[in-house]
Amino acid sequence: MKRISYYESERMCEATFLSGCCWWHLYTPGNLTSLLFADDDDYRFAMNLTARCIAEFPALKVVAFEIMSNHLHIVLCGDKNIINEFFTLYRKRLKRYLSKKVQGRLSNQFQMSLKPINDLKALREAIVYVNRNGYVVNPAYTPFSYPWGTGRYYFNDFPLEKRLEDLGYIQTRKMLRSRSPELPGDYLVIEGHIAPPSYCSLKLGMSLFRNAHHYFSMVSKSVEAYGELAAELDDGEFLTDTELFTQVVKLLKADYGAVKVKDLSPAQKQDLARKLRYDYHSSNGQIRRTLNMTQYEVDS
Repeated sequence: MKRISYYESERMCEATFLSGCCWWHLYTPGNLTSLLFADDDDYRFAMNLTARCIAEFPALKVVAFEIMSNHLHIVLCGDKNIINEFFTLYRKRLKRYLSKKVQGRLSNQFQMSLKPINDLKALREAIVYVNRNGYVVNPAYTPFSYPWGTGRYYFNDFPLEKRLEDLGYIQTRKMLRSRSPELPGDYLVIEGHIAPPSYCSLKLGMSLFRNAHHYFSMVSKSVEAYGELAAELDDGEFLTDTELFTQVVKLLKADYGAVKVKDLSPAQKQDLARKLRYDYHSSNGQIRRTLNMTQYEVDS
């Protein structure tokens, strides 16, 4: 197989980007919304809800999404008015579901924000940011194993064999919690929910990267770019503990002339904790683990 040059690959990616109408990053506020999904059953419902709603708006092309415990991120291409209709339907059905759960109700803060994506670089960063989201927040997962989104399917031949039509009508209704689950029978099913390759434009999303190496490099290395994006979205943690510690090592030398955290004075450690909170959106728990502080010190 002839290897495509770097410049030819970039030209093809740019052409793919320009072929789309309007690109957007849809997100809801994780810092304001209370818990939405408390267990795997809730997450499975959310995955199936996403599949059903996207299927009703075929003009939208979703290239990445991730469902978190109290918010969601979606990268998609389409008309703004249609996206508004999509989210209105999503919110209506989610509200109905939560009214029957322990959570009780859907917070009024659960509203959609749309950030336009104007160039290929920003689109790549948005896709990687979204696909990393669950991995960053939950240390039990890698970027390629978090089940509630598209990350695990990017450049990964994930085995999907069961089809929706294999389940039968009654089991399909039960899984989708719908009286009329009108979805294509060839949709693929995994672990109790419709698999994203069935209804998302993942091939389109992957074609925006030069190759698998390019994508994996962005997943593991470009942490500074995600910091800027997290700040724009007012989002939560965007670095793993290991990635954050790497940034701490840089800050120690550049800002305090120190080599180790233990070399800092109490005032310097407090100053560093504030930087991690406001510049890197780290949670109190992550700051406690990284700087070896007590929970009381961090909360104070």
